[in-house]
Amino acid sequence: MKPALSLVLLLAVLALLLIAAGCTRQSPAPVPAVYIVYGSEKGDLSYTDAASQGLALAQRDLPVAIKEFFPRDYETLPEILNRTTAATRPRLIITVGFQYANFTTHLAEQHEDIRFLAIDQAGIGSENIRAYEITSYGDSYLAGVLAASATKSGHVGTILGMQSDVLEAFKQGYTDGARAVNASVIVDYAWVHQYSVDGFTDAVAAERIAEGMYSNGTDVIYTCAGYSNMGAFRAANSTTDRYIIGTDSDQSPLGPEFVLASAVKRVDRIVYASVAGELNGTFTGGNQRVGLKEGATGMVYNPKFASYNTSVSAWEPRARAGEEKYLA
Repeated sequence: MKPALSLVLLLAVLALLLIAAGCTRQSPAPVPAVYIVYGSEKGDLSYTDAASQGLALAQRDLPVAIKEFFPRDYETLPEILNRTTAATRPRLIITVGFQYANFTTHLAEQHEDIRFLAIDQAGIGSENIRAYEITSYGDSYLAGVLAASATKSGHVGTILGMQSDVLEAFKQGYTDGARAVNASVIVDYAWVHQYSVDGFTDAVAAERIAEGMYSNGTDVIYTCAGYSNMGAFRAANSTTDRYIIGTDSDQSPLGPEFVLASAVKRVDRIVYASVAGELNGTFTGGNQRVGLKEGATGMVYNPKFASYNTSVSAWEPRARAGEEKYLA
C-alpha cells in the first residue's frame, strides 16, 4: 500500500472515531428548577420581597433555574405541572403565605416526586412538604415594648392585613409587649380587610385607618399588612410626632424620620437554605416552627432611633419566654 493511501485511510478512521465519540457523549444535565408562588406582587418592600431576595441569592450562588408565580396566575401551575416531562419538572416548589395551605397540600398529593416548601402554612407537613411556620409573637412583643417606650400619648396601635392565625401572633405579641412596659397603655388594632387577602394590597384603606388612629391620639402604629403598610407610611409622613414600626423587612428607608424600627421575618434565609438543602440532598419534609429563639425573627432599628436598641433588647428573654408560652 502506498504511504499516501495509508495516511488517507488513517485520517478516515480517526474521523469515524471522533464522530462515534460525539454521538455517545451525554448531553449536560438540565439545571434544577425551582418554582415559587408569591402571596402578592413584588414591590411590597416587605414579606414578598423578602422571599424574592432569598431566591435571587440562591440563583446567584447555586445552579438553579427559577420560575415565579403570583396571585394573578398561580392557578395555572397545576396544568403546567401536568404538561411537564420528568426531565423538566421542578425539584422544589415554594408557596409563600398561609392562604396557600390547601393549594400546596393538593399539589403535593398529586405530585409526590416534587418537594414543597410551605411558608407560614402550619401543620400541613408531609413526606414531601416542609411546612415552615414562622411565628411572629416574639418580635412583635419587642415591637410592643418599643411602642410603649416611645409613645408620648400612652396610646399605640397596630394595623393588620386581615384576620388569621398568623396575624393573631403579631397582634397578641404586640399587645403583651406594650402592656408589660405599661399596663395602662391603650392598644388599638384594625384590619385592612378583615376576611380577605386584599388587606395586604390596599394601601388606600390602610392610609385611612392610620389617619383615623393618629387623629384619635395614637402616636405609634405597628404595621402588619404587607404592601398596605405604604398607606400608613403616607399618613405618618403627612403629620408630626407620629411613628411607625414596620414588619418583615427593614422598612426604615421608607420613612427615615418616622420609622422607629422593623420587626423582621427572615423569609429570605429560609428560602435560600431550603433551595440549597434540596440541591445538596438534605431537604426533608415535616412541620417546623421557628421564631425569635431560632433567629428567624428579630428587630432592626432605624439608625435615627438606635438609642432604643439597648433598652428594648433587654426584654428579649421575656419575649422568648412569652413566645414559648404562646405556642404551648
